[in-house]
Amino acid sequence: MSISKETGLAEDSIPPGQPRLLRALSARTGTALIIGAIIGSGIFMVPSSVASQVGSPSLSLLVWIMGGVLSLAGALCYAELGAAIPRSGGTYAFLKRAYNTDLVSFLFGWAFLFIIITGAMGAVASVFARYASGLFGIEDPWTERWMAVGCILFLTVMNSLGIKVGGMLQNIFAFIKVGAVLAVILLGFFLASGSGVAWTPLVQEQTGTSLLGGLSLAMLGVLFAYNGWFFVTFVASEVKDPQRAIPRAIFVGLAIVATVYILANVVYLSVLSFEDLQTSRRVAADTLQILVGPSGAMLISAAIMLTSFGTVNAQLMVAPRVYHAMANHSIFFKACQYVHPRFRTPVVSIVLQGVWASVFALTGTFVQIIGFAIFFNYVFLSLAVIGLIILRFKEPGMHRPYRVWGYPVTPILFLMISLGVLVNAFITDYTRPLLGLVILAIGLPFYFYWKKRQADGATVME
Repeated sequence: MSISKETGLAEDSIPPGQPRLLRALSARTGTALIIGAIIGSGIFMVPSSVASQVGSPSLSLLVWIMGGVLSLAGALCYAELGAAIPRSGGTYAFLKRAYNTDLVSFLFGWAFLFIIITGAMGAVASVFARYASGLFGIEDPWTERWMAVGCILFLTVMNSLGIKVGGMLQNIFAFIKVGAVLAVILLGFFLASGSGVAWTPLVQEQTGTSLLGGLSLAMLGVLFAYNGWFFVTFVASEVKDPQRAIPRAIFVGLAIVATVYILANVVYLSVLSFEDLQTSRRVAADTLQILVGPSGAMLISAAIMLTSFGTVNAQLMVAPRVYHAMANHSIFFKACQYVHPRFRTPVVSIVLQGVWASVFALTGTFVQIIGFAIFFNYVFLSLAVIGLIILRFKEPGMHRPYRVWGYPVTPILFLMISLGVLVNAFITDYTRPLLGLVILAIGLPFYFYWKKRQADGATVME
């Protein structure tokens, strides 16, 4: 891949005459994209479910720290992959390069569209609608669900108008997101009564699921809250100086998020009793209610609504580049190749994703969707990290502007923790993973059809 000095456009494998995606994103916007993608509804919704699943304050905080460590290990691996292979599609491009078949990368793209990213978008848009309904006094559940759909479709249109429009929105919402969490942290540290947290015993009596099963389910929730540290790699062909900008954006963005997440959980545990934390549906709002009264709860609810809005924008901004890249390699719907000649955006891919995410939003099930989506997300993230190890052996001479710190310990640590979480989550609740496998199986006939067309086209050319 090369860059046109005259136009600043990314030169990628695209059909002749097809407009190219515009290389217009800076490292700062990449950092904002990661912050915007990660900080959304998770830190305001997940802490209560984590607390109820692990059963003790110490384990609750430990799971958040473990989630940060796992995300950091994965981010270090993705920094190497993103700097070495700065092409649209992120995980799709890495899998395609690492494995001898493009079946793995196709299955990722299929799962990304029909399970992973659209499920996450539907869940986050539902949180946006929940807090919007609370602010405006709307009680009808179907009105709330259609508000979630409206959020997705509005941002679908905005992101179709150009990467600069989506990037501008992301910079704005990244500021709001960090500000909202920092407000909770600062008010908590200055205004908390100082009653302290009962950090012992580490493990308390479990009810329902086993301790290991509870930890695994809690980790899936935490990983949803950290989800998005890899997003900047999906728009790599639209990032200026990607070899430097991508690792920098990943490190800075994730460092900021992990810090504020851990501090926010310390505040939640300090202000709320552990029993209240376990049962709270609006953790941040309940915390501010205690600290500054109803006005604080109302303001943080408005901020959460905006942060959720910003997260959906980040998801819509980056993920359609996966389907666009797949279509350019003739293993996806041909219409997804289309780039608008004026806005230079993959409009068909953006609209397709927005419509399917709206279907998830209409179900109105937040917790079930995130467990479904994150399970398969980490299956393919793990395959990409394995791909990093494969590429170290298969292509030792590849230009790597950044090499993962602590190799091979770092990727092995990521894989060990991920595998443990996935296996235990499957044992605890196997129904959703099996449903996901059915969805993947539905994609196989499409894959073999498109591969046959590729072969027929090659035969005709010969």
